[in-house]
Amino acid sequence: MDPERRAAHAVEFLEVAVHAICKERRVYEPSIYGSRRCFGVPVPHARHPDVATYVKESLDALKPLLEADAVDAVAVAVVDPRGEPLERFVFRFAPFPQQRGGPVDAEAIEATEYALRALLAKLSLLESRLPDAEGRDVEWRLLVETRADRGDAVGPYLADPRGSGYVDCGLAASTSSG
Repeated sequence: MDPERRAAHAVEFLEVAVHAICKERRVYEPSIYGSRRCFGVPVPHARHPDVATYVKESLDALKPLLEADAVDAVAVAVVDPRGEPLERFVFRFAPFPQQRGGPVDAEAIEATEYALRALLAKLSLLESRLPDAEGRDVEWRLLVETRADRGDAVGPYLADPRGSGYVDCGLAASTSSG
């Protein structure tokens, strides 16, 4: 699978994951969510145009890093108003094997989409597995862990001076739905 297609699949999955996490952890009012299908699975999606646009644009910014195979993990952190983490949902990305010319392996694409469907189904069970989030004042943050061996693809704008491996992209949204 070519890097652009892999990145597009990853961003689409992460977009659904962010919406599901924000809905289940009550970052935004539950009433702003509707349902849509992704990889054949019904998933929540914010109907509020500002929220939907913000999530999409935030994740689209990761595409160049994903295309360069420079992302080791993406975390969606649920934080309190002081920025202290309450929960963190981490999605790890294994390095993509180098494809040696020839046609795209349809079986590999099908296996990838099957795995994404399974993960989406697990996300739909978040509410039953996590403590009640009712009444909390929370925000979400998008954190990116880059591969040390791909520093050339990352650039200086994602340098992490603390050396934690995670880079807070400064993308945050609060419970206010605008």
